[in-house]
Amino acid sequence: MSASSLSGDDIFVSLEPPPLEEDPSHAIRSFRNLSQIIPQIALERGSFLNVTEDSLRKEIEARPSPHDKNMPDETPTKLKKSATNLAEFEEDFNNARADLNRLICAAQNEAAISLDFVSLLISSVRPAAGTTSMSPHLKSHVPVGSLGADRIKSSPYVEDMSVCLGWKTQAVSAASERLARAAERLAEEAGLEKNYWEQVEKIAVSGEVLSKMRMPDYRGMGVRYGFADAGSTYKEKGIATLRRNVEGKLVVKTEGERRTKVLSVAIMRPLHGEYVRTGQYASKVNYETRDVKKEIKQARDLLFEDELFFEIARETRILGSQGITLDFGNKVMIPLPALQVAIETIDLEDQDSSMELDTGPDRVIAEAINVALHLLLSKLHRKNLTARRSIPLPLGTRTNITDTGKSEILEPLVSSLAVSPIKDSLTTLIMDLTSALKKNVI
Repeated sequence: MSASSLSGDDIFVSLEPPPLEEDPSHAIRSFRNLSQIIPQIALERGSFLNVTEDSLRKEIEARPSPHDKNMPDETPTKLKKSATNLAEFEEDFNNARADLNRLICAAQNEAAISLDFVSLLISSVRPAAGTTSMSPHLKSHVPVGSLGADRIKSSPYVEDMSVCLGWKTQAVSAASERLARAAERLAEEAGLEKNYWEQVEKIAVSGEVLSKMRMPDYRGMGVRYGFADAGSTYKEKGIATLRRNVEGKLVVKTEGERRTKVLSVAIMRPLHGEYVRTGQYASKVNYETRDVKKEIKQARDLLFEDELFFEIARETRILGSQGITLDFGNKVMIPLPALQVAIETIDLEDQDSSMELDTGPDRVIAEAINVALHLLLSKLHRKNLTARRSIPLPLGTRTNITDTGKSEILEPLVSSLAVSPIKDSLTTLIMDLTSALKKNVI
């Protein structure tokens, strides 16, 4: 293509970037892509929401026209510069096209040589697959399958014994340290276990019944502090677990919450139309103790107190016809001819000092009633144990049906307490009748 054959309507495509024009800003803008232009427009003009067709038309009309007469005429100078640039551009374009053709031919030649090399290498293993992609020139000058390949065997690996000895020494040192720490832990654990089993031995020597416990959250030794073996039919059997704390000490853990209530008996006499407490006595249980044996004894005593009040409350329903009532589920009232007896459970911490200082006759009566209730419950246990140990009668033997609704604790107590007032009333009545008859005879 010569310079004479070029016209103004021809379109040129260059493989190199166009030369910079006189206006550097125009050259820089010509190389920017759309992702760079849009943020600049948004920064200069604001959001595209405010851009309308009318606003763009007004902006174009406001720009000066390139054909404006007032503008200076620079057409001849620009034409000379464009002709010079066109000649230089044509020369550069021809050089770039020649370089491109040379590089394409070199790449094609390299690809053909690589293809022939791979085809010849494959032909030694699979001749049919290798000859299909082999060039005719290679087929005519080189025999098929004449090029082969094999795996290169590396030199044998020589193990560095110093590295092996270092790793072995480090592993042995780490293992010895772990074994030493494990030995210390085992020695400490053995000391804690020894302390625990020494305390368990002391409990066994004291006469407590030990047993092996199997519970969902515990498996170990336990102690029986209840009265199931003595004939008790109470719902709780009284079994505590003997656990070991982190210090190796033995800890007694009973079923459910720890009990703190004991039986209290109060004597109430009428005064100005109302019954007033004149004496009270509560069972004594050592609550604050850290000795394991005393904790077991305390749990046994508090369980006995709980069972005693349970039996008393149960028998109130049997003796309801005699005026015995259960108020609010925690207080039993026994009416007698000259007084009333109130039986309830109180907390160990609620016992006031006035109860200990009271030494009146009604306090002695309350203490005697409290002791009598405990003895009657023990008698009930022995009766149940005797019935349990007795040999059952043969099947089909007729026996008298025992009265299961009989009161074993309250009825003997109420009977004994009512005897003296009734005897005094009967004696007074007989004396009055005797004196009246003697007067009539005279």
